[in-house]
Amino acid sequence: MTENSAAPSARPSPSKRRLYSVVVTVIALGAVSIGATWLLPEGRHQIPSLWAIALTVGLTALSDTAVMHLRYGRENYTLTWSEAAIVVGLVLTPWPWIGLACPLGVMIAQLAARRDALKIAFNAATVAIEAVVASACVSFIAGSDDRDAAGNVRFGIALAVASVAVFVCNTVSVSAVIAAVQGLPVLAVVRAGFALKVGLLLGNTTVALLLVYASWQGSAVVLIPFCIVVLFLAYRGYHGALEEGDVWRQLDAAAKELTHLDAATVAAAAVARAVPLFNVEFAELALSHQSLDTARVFRHHRDGTTTVAHDLGSFATRDLPADTVVDVPLDVLTGSRTTTIGLLRLGLLDGQPLSARHERVVPTFAHSVAASLQNARLYSEMRYQADRSAYEATRDSLTGIANRKVLHTRAEMALAAAAKTDEVVGLLLVDLDHFKEINDTLGHHAGDMVLCKVAERLSDLIGDDDLLARLGGDEFAVLLRGLTEPAEAEPIAARVLAAVGEIVDYEGLGLTIGGSVGIACYPDDGATAEDLLRRADMAMYQAKAARGSIARYRSDLDDHSVRRITLAAELRNAIAERQFLLHYQPQVDLATYRVIGAEALARWNHPTRGLLAPGEFIDLVDRSGLTQRFAHTVLEQAIEQAAAWYADGLTVPVSVNLSARNLLDLELADEIAELLARFGLPADRLVVELTETTMITDAEAVETVLGQLRRIGVQLSVDDFGTGYSSLAFLQRIAVNEIKIDKSFVIAMTRAESDAAIVRATIELAHGLGIRVVAEGVETQTHVDALQAFGCDVAQGWHFGRPGSGTLIAEAVRRQAARATRPGRRSPHPLALGHRSSESTDQTLPAR
Repeated sequence: MTENSAAPSARPSPSKRRLYSVVVTVIALGAVSIGATWLLPEGRHQIPSLWAIALTVGLTALSDTAVMHLRYGRENYTLTWSEAAIVVGLVLTPWPWIGLACPLGVMIAQLAARRDALKIAFNAATVAIEAVVASACVSFIAGSDDRDAAGNVRFGIALAVASVAVFVCNTVSVSAVIAAVQGLPVLAVVRAGFALKVGLLLGNTTVALLLVYASWQGSAVVLIPFCIVVLFLAYRGYHGALEEGDVWRQLDAAAKELTHLDAATVAAAAVARAVPLFNVEFAELALSHQSLDTARVFRHHRDGTTTVAHDLGSFATRDLPADTVVDVPLDVLTGSRTTTIGLLRLGLLDGQPLSARHERVVPTFAHSVAASLQNARLYSEMRYQADRSAYEATRDSLTGIANRKVLHTRAEMALAAAAKTDEVVGLLLVDLDHFKEINDTLGHHAGDMVLCKVAERLSDLIGDDDLLARLGGDEFAVLLRGLTEPAEAEPIAARVLAAVGEIVDYEGLGLTIGGSVGIACYPDDGATAEDLLRRADMAMYQAKAARGSIARYRSDLDDHSVRRITLAAELRNAIAERQFLLHYQPQVDLATYRVIGAEALARWNHPTRGLLAPGEFIDLVDRSGLTQRFAHTVLEQAIEQAAAWYADGLTVPVSVNLSARNLLDLELADEIAELLARFGLPADRLVVELTETTMITDAEAVETVLGQLRRIGVQLSVDDFGTGYSSLAFLQRIAVNEIKIDKSFVIAMTRAESDAAIVRATIELAHGLGIRVVAEGVETQTHVDALQAFGCDVAQGWHFGRPGSGTLIAEAVRRQAARATRPGRRSPHPLALGHRSSESTDQTLPAR
């Protein structure tokens, strides 16, 4: 049984030139073989009988008609009995006549099957070559004169060799065509053909010898049909096993090709494998949106090309008749239900339906494809989550910019690169001003919006090689690369500060943020990322002391930084051990020069460092989270002192400055009421000062607390009036007792008419609302005269004395009571506390 050459034209090939070359070569060789045999004198005088020629032609035609089809790999093989027909023909017909009879039989069979002309010519030429080669083998081994098969062993061996020669010629010719079609090495294809069919050679040779020898053995002839049928069935079983094995081999190869973790790769591999596996014209895979985010339709053609599209309408195969395609849904089990994630479409070749074997394989293949796509989708989700987690681990969750970890890593990389190029690396540390007040009064949503806006502005400002990071809270860092000298960092810091200082709009309210910037540079200020961060932080705190400024790291500030860190660590114990005490700054009635009140100013009586002013610890209190406990300590001491004055018959109310955070505490009024009751102080002897930043919102919590304080009788004062965001409507909703004009206006009012106008208008506004006015920062008699001319009620400042203990305030009030002061006196009374010259530049420090 030999392999027919039906394969060459069964499949279109892009390598037609190579294919035609092989076919033409085989036809030419066939013609040459026939011609060469007729040129030899031997055999031409042996004219066979007509029945012998007819029988040879008939056997050859019959062998080419009784075929079996085998699909193996990507090719179709047609298996015939041509070897047996040629061997029998060698006995019936002498050469060169067999070289004409066998090709004629093939042509008759293929013309009846309506094959195309090229295929008929190729197959006829192939059989001609095989017949000539077989005749030559018999003549060489058995001799041309001894054709008597009966009992002739030598002739039988010659026929067997001829059968092998026919097999070899057929395999080589067809393999050459397959190699030309696929562009593969000929030797590799020939080896594969021999390996596939070598088991069939024995059967074909056996049948041929049975036919030859049984013709001389009488009754044994009846066994020939039986043996042929048995062999035919055996061949069919063998070929079926081969085809079955090949199908599962291809399924195994498909399973390996589908083990990708990318859905697009899986889809492309699936359609590329489906075409040869099922011997179809094309394979198409349409996926749902859930399975693939990009391309949705993959199509592989029989010519080896793959097309990818994004929608189903991109291919004309949507409207093909149902009998020309096979549609297989791709189903996966998700939880307890089955979900269809795509559709596999197979375009049938020449309208031929799938074989029964292929129909059984299709569901297995579809299941494998669906499982691989599902695995790829799950992996894609896991990879997305992993990438997202990795991204979030390096990003600030609020602003989306880099976090501290990324800053540290990039800074180390920048320093390592700078060490090789001698470039300068700068680090800017940016801290926002007024952020806590905004966060406490307008809420965290407003604070978050401010941080995001600042991050957006700074991102637009820095260069591509620079890095912006948020360190936490309201602190940002900018890593600058490619500087040639440290001085280049300062103009960049100025632009950063200007960007931060731009007004931020929040629900129609313009918020002025401001900030401070500290600078540290490599290599002058540090050799590691930790050094630069620490020293930029020190410089930033120096800048914050001046509010809204820029500071470069100075080595002489190291001790101060360590001192602040130590103080921050000691705060909790200091509050618990009552190390904080209060000094009081007198408030003087400008009409009588009498002390009519005092503002409590906190001091830290440190056990080793002495008396510390608020500037050294107030911001540490705000950052430590101890604001409530600190405020309770200050309130307790202030109320206790005012109660002592009250018990001595002195009318001296005490003012305490509370932060916005304190005024958000709904238990504040109850706490103050409890302290007033414990020390026996009337509520109107306590004045709670609140800054204007507390009043920039209609926050219900703040108004509720202020209303509670008013109901228990505590007086309310607006500190630093004119510098914040307060609205006149607030003064109408919350009845305050006094406003305090900020010292910046008071100090400048004698030099600038605009500041004088502000002070005058504020006093008139307050009096129109029935509110007492207190002027802060009074340092000269000139200030006193101007305030008296404007009608100001009360003043406080270094012109009237330094802050002192409660005892000093009491003594001054008693002396003033003993010695009446005439109205209109041009200088403070000699008994006023700690008179100081007008050259003093110290500022009154808040109780906080």
